[in-house]
Amino acid sequence: MYKGYEAKHMFMAAAIGILFLSPILLLLIPSFVANSIHHTDSWFVIVPGKSYAVYALGFLFLFLAALIPFLLDVRKKSILISVIFFLLSSTSFVIASQAYTSLSDQSISYNYLLSNEPYTYSWDEIDQIVYYEIPREEGFSIYEFHFYDGNRIEITENGIIWGLRGQIRNRLEIANKFVEYVVR
Repeated sequence: MYKGYEAKHMFMAAAIGILFLSPILLLLIPSFVANSIHHTDSWFVIVPGKSYAVYALGFLFLFLAALIPFLLDVRKKSILISVIFFLLSSTSFVIASQAYTSLSDQSISYNYLLSNEPYTYSWDEIDQIVYYEIPREEGFSIYEFHFYDGNRIEITENGIIWGLRGQIRNRLEIANKFVEYVVR
């Protein structure tokens, strides 16, 4: 009888550990994974906000994978349900890791969430750049890049992009591209 409680409590301890570590890992893992997988000669690889939500869902599935054997006792059915939640968690992490925006000296690369087709454009392939200046109390300013093939991407000027502002503008100047400023 003691042996059954021991296994059950191991799953409870794992669930509690996942619950408390998830918020910290949610801040660290997406950027680390994106920079590890998609980093070539990039200044920085940006993780979209929607990817953070998918990572959070993955951590929720991981938490449930550890919690189910504790709640339903360690039996075949609870282990099977736990394995299903673990697979859902793994799938969520893989899907979330595919979305990124990368800025480098040579190009702008990005891939949307749930998209299999990454896009890479040289700075010369930019048709138009619009910079929406938004007052700080209302949010972050936005760069909107329009490319010759009709695609476009918006990059929010958060603290990281603000730090790269000089490099972005220098690269646009080298490519002889001009920024249209719009005040919102």
